[in-house]
Amino acid sequence: MLSAKLSRQLQAYSIQSGKLKRSWQKGSRKSSRFGTSHDFSDYRVYQPGDDLRQVDWNIYARTNKHYIKRYLDEQELSVTIYLDCTKSMSLLPKKWELAKQLTASIAYIGLCNDDRISIIPVHSEDAPYLYRKGKSYLYEMVRVVENIKPKETTALFSEEVAQTIQRKSSISIVITDLMEPISSVELTLKKIQANRQQVLLLHLVDKEELEPTFTGDFLLEDSETKQGVNVTVTDYTRKSYVTKMNNRIEYMKSFCFERGISYLLCSSSERIEDILFKRMTSQGWIR
Repeated sequence: MLSAKLSRQLQAYSIQSGKLKRSWQKGSRKSSRFGTSHDFSDYRVYQPGDDLRQVDWNIYARTNKHYIKRYLDEQELSVTIYLDCTKSMSLLPKKWELAKQLTASIAYIGLCNDDRISIIPVHSEDAPYLYRKGKSYLYEMVRVVENIKPKETTALFSEEVAQTIQRKSSISIVITDLMEPISSVELTLKKIQANRQQVLLLHLVDKEELEPTFTGDFLLEDSETKQGVNVTVTDYTRKSYVTKMNNRIEYMKSFCFERGISYLLCSSSERIEDILFKRMTSQGWIR
């Protein structure tokens, strides 16, 4: 699923975050707090109760004053990826394959940088892949993502995400096509943010979903609810659809901007390298 060339490129990048959370293990991310890493920060005057092992005796020999060395704290970055596995995502092979490739690529970057990675395949037959850390899990992670399978359900993606929020995460990345009521999506994103998490929304669509090219009489069936409607697709119908789709996208962009959520719209016709190394880097998601 990830070519050898792409895997090598991913190793040169890291997931960017403005929010770090203390965890049960030390990480490799430098915090503005002070701790016990080996990265020196500065000195301060000794105060009663300080650890005497932190006193710099060389400075004491020169100044006859006690100074404490301070070091930068190292905190763990915890990243959770929510992958939409509903029928609307998995029905189109190119869109589904790109969604899994993006999931695996982001997780690959995190594992290479000693971040704690969780993958939640929402509405999938597979169990969540939780709290993995370190390069030793790279092969296993790619295999797990590659084998993710959707299950038959009429439930909403966003409602299921709201029930599986990983509250210890620093970053939550949501990969979905947003083919459901916007109000439900808004509520879910707000719930994730309520846990003081940085939220990245990857809106993945197929080219035909943005600009349909077919014309004629059709029975259009909802891939998830199985409800159908007879329509006659004309130039006017397509233009009306495109206008509504663009309005929907602009509304989500505006909502995300107001809430401080990073939003990225991607088409399944794009190369994964362009999405990762051009668009995500320009958005500051990875660097």
